[in-house]
Amino acid sequence: MAEKWLAGLALVITLGSRSIASQTPVYRLLCSAPNPSSQGAAPVTVIEVAPGLLYFLSTAESSEAGGPTYGPSIFSLPYGGTPKLVYSLPFGHLSAALVQGADARLHGPVFVALQSNSYYSVPLSGQGPQQYSAGAWGSLWCLVAAPEGLYDAVGALNSQGVLATVGFARIDETGKVTVVHQAPPTDGVPIYRLVLAGDGNIYGIGAGSIEYTPPGFIFRLTPAGDYSRLLTFPSTVPIGAYGASLVAASDGNLYGTFSEGGTNGTGIIFQATLAGQWQTMASFPARGGNQAMIYPNSIVEASDGALYGSTVHNAIYRYDLVTHALTLAYQMNPSNLQGACGPCNFIQGSDGKLYGTAAIGGPGGGAVFSLDLGLPKPTPFVNRIIPATGSAGQGILLWGGHLIGATAVSFNGVAAAFQVNSTQAVMATIPPGATSGPVTITTANGSFTTAQDFTIQ
Repeated sequence: MAEKWLAGLALVITLGSRSIASQTPVYRLLCSAPNPSSQGAAPVTVIEVAPGLLYFLSTAESSEAGGPTYGPSIFSLPYGGTPKLVYSLPFGHLSAALVQGADARLHGPVFVALQSNSYYSVPLSGQGPQQYSAGAWGSLWCLVAAPEGLYDAVGALNSQGVLATVGFARIDETGKVTVVHQAPPTDGVPIYRLVLAGDGNIYGIGAGSIEYTPPGFIFRLTPAGDYSRLLTFPSTVPIGAYGASLVAASDGNLYGTFSEGGTNGTGIIFQATLAGQWQTMASFPARGGNQAMIYPNSIVEASDGALYGSTVHNAIYRYDLVTHALTLAYQMNPSNLQGACGPCNFIQGSDGKLYGTAAIGGPGGGAVFSLDLGLPKPTPFVNRIIPATGSAGQGILLWGGHLIGATAVSFNGVAAAFQVNSTQAVMATIPPGATSGPVTITTANGSFTTAQDFTIQ
């Protein structure tokens, strides 16, 4: 049965010299399917593909006699509009992840009962979907987009149906699936979503088995497929209680949550440096206090430099990386039928608001919503230029964040033609007359000039 969401309000205060919102938070329900078995119910992932235009993946499916037959479905959703069905997988296909690649297409893993596992991609129009076989390899639902393609954690079963090998696969724009690393599960199993850090490497959380047994650890995977453990968590960290999350922050560190452990046993926020140092940054409150602010299950960085996430009790928390204050940003109320954070998955939109999904609750079958905390609009950044050298007429990939809505790209001051493929990827063409120097990209929210020079050959 669908759970209901709650509401209240909390002020986000000004801390230090940074500009932090002080307005009353404003929650807005963007859409909710009529009931948990409706198409569009159980939304799990939301992305912004253009300023003011969201896409989300719903995981509900139906094969009712005489009615529509569908599997997981992708919908477009303007900020102030109504959802429109873009693409639906057939009944019996399972998928719970959706990312937009550097090729502008939407990608996801798919599991088909009694068949081999695969990946699919579909353009924003929904026309011309493609499906790519992964052979004996099945997705572990850890998909992430990178400049070189998509990366995912995968596993293969033996003849007894037991997990025998785990590894990582790269899926390129042609759909070719290449396993870049594999090992027996005794070496550890990736268990949560992968993240791409500013150093160009992939990071994730692993466990001793698919059942989340210790030891827990963070691993590193290079684009070439070189795999190593960055660090091992202390035995006191319960890695599999309710789940965990990981984010690569703009300060160059990894931050994450565990839903138990810490001073009060109700969850922690931790920091992991790329050099392999680990520490607990904050413990969630004790039981018996604010029951909503315990057991965190998601985390994302916003434009004010703070981390936001949800708890299993439907609270939205804020963690300040400068003051280390852990505060309540917004608390939901069941009587308002808003949704249930189990977990809520967030992004920050180009307008500064947080956009999230709740797979259960709401007026019907889950919710897609916005939460306006008065955050500043996110500005663009580029952390990789691929390749770093080239000549006039050559295509160059600018990889970073908050790039949608780009209005101009220039090479050392010379304007270039370009195409925005995702919030992380812009393809630009080196213009005639360009000279070696930095690359600048401009959106409605600001401009960014690379510290790295691009070399004209």
